[in-house]
Amino acid sequence: MNQSRKQMVLEKSKFHCINFLLSYETGKVVEIQNKKVAFWYRLIQLSVIIYVIGYAIIYDKGYQEIDSAISSTNTKVKGITHVNFGNFPSTFFNGRMIYDPQDYVIKQDGDSFFVMTNMVITPKQYQGKCPEDPESYRTICKTDKDCQQGTSNKYGHGERTGRCVPSDRNSSMTVCEIYGWCPTEVDQLPMPNNNFSKTIPLLDGTKDSTVLIKNQIHFPKFKVTRNNIVHHQKSGSYMKRCRYNSTTDPLCPIFKLRDIVESCGDDYTQVGFEGAVYGIVMEWDCNLDHSLDECYPEYKFKRLDDVDTPLSHGYNFRYADYYVENGTRYRTLTKAYGIKFELVVHGEAGKFSFIPLMLNLGAGIGLLGIATFWCDFIVLNLAKKRNVYRNHICESVGRGMSSNEKSSLDGDTKQNCDEKKTQEENNLLVHAF
Repeated sequence: MNQSRKQMVLEKSKFHCINFLLSYETGKVVEIQNKKVAFWYRLIQLSVIIYVIGYAIIYDKGYQEIDSAISSTNTKVKGITHVNFGNFPSTFFNGRMIYDPQDYVIKQDGDSFFVMTNMVITPKQYQGKCPEDPESYRTICKTDKDCQQGTSNKYGHGERTGRCVPSDRNSSMTVCEIYGWCPTEVDQLPMPNNNFSKTIPLLDGTKDSTVLIKNQIHFPKFKVTRNNIVHHQKSGSYMKRCRYNSTTDPLCPIFKLRDIVESCGDDYTQVGFEGAVYGIVMEWDCNLDHSLDECYPEYKFKRLDDVDTPLSHGYNFRYADYYVENGTRYRTLTKAYGIKFELVVHGEAGKFSFIPLMLNLGAGIGLLGIATFWCDFIVLNLAKKRNVYRNHICESVGRGMSSNEKSSLDGDTKQNCDEKKTQEENNLLVHAF
C-alpha cells in the first residue's frame, strides 16, 4: 500500500514537472471601454512619464555619471591689531603691543584655523610652592589636617604640601598650599588689573583681518582638477583689491573675518569675548558637459557650536611658552579665547553616460506598470460589473478541453474570430460605475 502511494506521489510530481515545462503563460489583452478607468489609466501614465523625464532625467541629471571630489585646502590670514595691557604686572606684557597673524592665529592646519580674540595670561610661572586658587574645588581649609600631604584633586593646580596658608587672592581666607606651577592662574575675563570693558575682547581688531582660502579639488573618475581661483582672478591686482561679497563678488576667495560672522547673524565683538566655531562651506556642483569655466564653488557660512550650552560656553584652550632665566625654568600660560573656522568642502561632478540614462529609462518603464496595477484593481474589485470583467480577463485555456474544442481553437477562421470579438465588445460596452 505504501509502495502504491509513493508511486502515485512520484507520478503526480512528474505530471506537475512536465506541465510546468510544457505550458506557456501570456497576457491576455482585454479592451475595456470605460471612460473613468481610461482617464485614471492615462493620468497615472502621464504622471510617471513627467516624473521620469522631467525630474529624474532632466532636473536630477539622471543621464550623468557622478563622481565625488578629493580636496585639499590651505589658508593665509593677514591683518594686524594691538592690545594696551595698561598696568599688567609683567615686563613681558606692559603697555601697547602689536599683534600680527603669527601672534593671534594658532593651531592652523588645512581644514581649520583659529583666531585668538581674547585671552587670560599668567606670566612667569615656575615650579614651586604657593597657595592654591581659592576658587578651586575643596581647597578652603582651617588647619593643616585639612590639607593631606601628597594629595591632589583633578580640578586643582598641583600637589598639596600639607600646610594650610593664607590665600594670596583673599587675605580673609586660608587655603591649602600646593607644589606646582606658581602663581596659579586667575581664570577671569577680562584679565585682572585692566580696565577693559567686559563686552569688548582684547583682540577685537582682528575683525578687520582677512583670510585667503585656497581650495583645490580633483575628480579622479573624470581626471579633472579645479581650484577656487578662477581664470580672471589670477592677476595680482585683482587679488589685492577683491573681497568676497555674495552679491557683487561671489567668487573672490578673500574673506573679511567680520563678514563671515555677521553673515550668520552674529556680532564679532560679542562672539569674540568667549569664542565660537564657524563653518566655511565650499560646495562644488560641476556639470562637465559644459565648459570647465563654469565649475567653481559656492560659499556658505554656518555657526557650528551650540550657543545655548550651559557648560564651557564658547571656544577656548590653553597653551604655554617656556623659557629659562638665571637657571630657572619659567612658562607663560595663555588661555586663548577665539573663533575657530572649520573648512568644509563638498564636491560633486557629473558627465553624460549612456548607462545611467538607460537605467533611469528602464526604471521609468517599470513604473508604468503602476497604472496597469491600479486600473486592474479598480476593474476587478471596485467596478459594478467587476464579475463580467473578471470572466473576460481571467481565463484558463488548454488542459481539460476536448479534441474538438482544441481543433476549433487552433482552426478558427477569421470570421469566427471577428464574431467572438464583436460578442466580447458588446459584453464590455457597459458602465463600470
